[in-house]
Amino acid sequence: MWLKIRLLKRLTLFCIGLYFPIKFFILWIKSTNKPLCHHYTLEHFIFRIIICCLAFIYYLYLQQNKGIKDSIVPSRYKLMIGTVLLQLTMTFGLLLLSSIQEALWYPNVQSIRHFSSSIDFLYRGIIEISCLAAILEELLFRGILEKLLYKIISTRLWITLTSALAFSLMHGNMRNNLLYFVMGCFLSHLYYHTQDIIYPMIAHGLHNLCAISIMYLKLDEPLDLAINSLSIITRIILAIGALLAVYQYVTYRLTQPKTKNTI
Repeated sequence: MWLKIRLLKRLTLFCIGLYFPIKFFILWIKSTNKPLCHHYTLEHFIFRIIICCLAFIYYLYLQQNKGIKDSIVPSRYKLMIGTVLLQLTMTFGLLLLSSIQEALWYPNVQSIRHFSSSIDFLYRGIIEISCLAAILEELLFRGILEKLLYKIISTRLWITLTSALAFSLMHGNMRNNLLYFVMGCFLSHLYYHTQDIIYPMIAHGLHNLCAISIMYLKLDEPLDLAINSLSIITRIILAIGALLAVYQYVTYRLTQPKTKNTI
């Protein structure tokens, strides 16, 4: 634990040492009226690394006195594969929920994110959204917020609902609050049963990667046509089935060690 904190502190100091010279260099470039696109990208990347490191350090300090109950968990290989499969199922369920919401309440629920080039997709899509944003949000909402909630709330259900609500409100998109809330409940439930923040990070990052890849590859229109070809009732049944399957697997199968049959 202390070794991880020491390494993170050194990484944070190193990034801070890089950030300020780059910031001053940007101010100098700005005074010459030259393009700043690539310099801003580097500055924002280093700043996000610093924020992630600080959040990780605080999370590790909180983990010294864990408020989450201990449980026997299976191998990391099983958890890793299970997390990927669960998140793909959850993403499918959220796509169905999005189409249902669009059909019944709001048109154009999801905002379209455009990428100007493959480099822009690599940085903003994969590094910034799929990696850094997922890591930071999981540290803040699952790792830190839920730990602090344990001091004032004793019921696990209310902790999950509160962190999921904060997660949905943080995104600031009122039309998508239901989708973010459902996703937040899943990530909180996954964190509770796996006892490790890395698995919600993987699930969150994979979901973001799937979403931006669909947009980047321009698969959103064919996918919408395929989903909209189904009736509302069919979509509701599939969405509820996907969400229930994810919940059941996380609760009863993902973290349950196998027991040997004895004669």
